[in-house]
Amino acid sequence: MSPRPSAREQMLDAFEHLVTTSGERTATFDAVAAEAGVSKGGLLYHFPSREALVDGLVERLEALIDADVTAMTNAADGAVDYFIRTSSPDAVADDDPFDRCITAVTNLASSGRWPRAVEALSAMQRRWYDVVLDEVGDPVVARLVCLVADGLWFTPGPFDQATVDPAAARAPIGDVIGLLQGLARRSV
Repeated sequence: MSPRPSAREQMLDAFEHLVTTSGERTATFDAVAAEAGVSKGGLLYHFPSREALVDGLVERLEALIDADVTAMTNAADGAVDYFIRTSSPDAVADDDPFDRCITAVTNLASSGRWPRAVEALSAMQRRWYDVVLDEVGDPVVARLVCLVADGLWFTPGPFDQATVDPAAARAPIGDVIGLLQGLARRSV
């Protein structure tokens, strides 16, 4: 059995959930406290301002990115394979903590009020790019891999399934990875 999250983590979970499901404007101190099952005073003790809540969520994202970059760097089949496979919607488990945190920070960034959220997302993308570049050795191919990963992450549904037209089946994800890896080999 996993340990019970701290009160602070429960409050961040509540903020993240509200931002992700209902939008930033609904994530008031009252709503976050109610969602976390704590008093507003308890919330304010840990997060005395809206900025502190955003900072807490950004710090969570940074820790999750650290873990992901480590996994990506050490992946048995290489960084490109790992990055593309984990960017596909069918690879993300329902209620995945990393996916949920990225979504929440993206929602905060899109409001235009939280430059720290924009900076965190930019840093995340730079870190992924750097790992891919280390593997493929070509900045153009590395950028292409990152764009494919972004496209997969924003694709609404499993990559390997047919779209509206069943005759227009998509290429299997392994074929996409093989093509990207082939481009990397040619550019070296």
